[in-house]
Amino acid sequence: MNYFFDEDKVIEEIKKRNAKKVLLQFPEGLRYFSTEIVSKLEDKIKDVEFIISGEPSWGACDIAEDEAQILGVDLIIHFGHTPYTWYYPKFPTVFIPTESNLKIEEKVIDEAKELAKKYNPRKISLSATIQHAKLLPELKEHFTEFEVEIGKPSNPFMLDGQILGCDYKAIPLDVDLHINISGGKFHALGIGLYTGKPVINIDPYSQMAEDLTNEVSKILKIRYSKIMQALDAKTWVIIQGIKVGQNRPLMVKYLEKKLKEKGYKVYVVSNKVLNVETLRNIDRSYIDAYIVTSCPRLPTDDLYNFEKPVLTPGEARMVINNKLEPYIFPW
Repeated sequence: MNYFFDEDKVIEEIKKRNAKKVLLQFPEGLRYFSTEIVSKLEDKIKDVEFIISGEPSWGACDIAEDEAQILGVDLIIHFGHTPYTWYYPKFPTVFIPTESNLKIEEKVIDEAKELAKKYNPRKISLSATIQHAKLLPELKEHFTEFEVEIGKPSNPFMLDGQILGCDYKAIPLDVDLHINISGGKFHALGIGLYTGKPVINIDPYSQMAEDLTNEVSKILKIRYSKIMQALDAKTWVIIQGIKVGQNRPLMVKYLEKKLKEKGYKVYVVSNKVLNVETLRNIDRSYIDAYIVTSCPRLPTDDLYNFEKPVLTPGEARMVINNKLEPYIFPW
């Protein structure tokens, strides 16, 4: 395995809490290892029943509290994330960060450095997801020709420079360029939307460095086209996410109040798992635009090709205030 699942910590927490029935929750990329983890745990602790959650888990905002209650377990072990910035589960939950054991090859660091030099930056930031955040101090030593900053996260459970798909507080804004370590493009694209600055991603799995600045620019053009369409919207649907860590009732009430003050018709729809088909089942000819208050990455990543504008809360604020600059992401 390329990950540290810290089975000893898991067993310690189970014993400390005297748990007899435990639900193991994994994000999509880590569930592949779930049966092996159960086998290892069962070899070391005999009197505990383990259940693997097969439900999707998209982050630390998506803890299987309702599933745990239905199954009658004593404890959730949530792998792959640190606690969320705005929400901590009410159900007994232990977070296991599951750090990656992968290193970044020297040639990949050199590639990232050459990509960065195209922008002639004076100051850069370094960031990573939790799996790779411990690589940041070492990576910093390779970029001595720049002024380098590794930002502070939004809560004490996160590491310096650690980001989430909807939380970029560890990204300093007073830099010229951002370099991120993560698998795939998802997190680095979020940095680009959040900052509007050039962003380079280092992928430890593919051992590749990639400049995503142009891709961010293309996404921004799409987002602004949605915002421009929504400027004429008169009838709105606000989607209120009901996953426990994504339910934002105050945000829903704020947006509803502001839209009604402008004389618009507003419907509120609750939802747990949102996709294009869900919206099509709601949609009517008189509905003009949608706002998603659960995960801000849904409009930008999954629902961007829906027939009508689907906005993030930040984009909705831009429409409500009739102020198109700056672009507000994620909230």
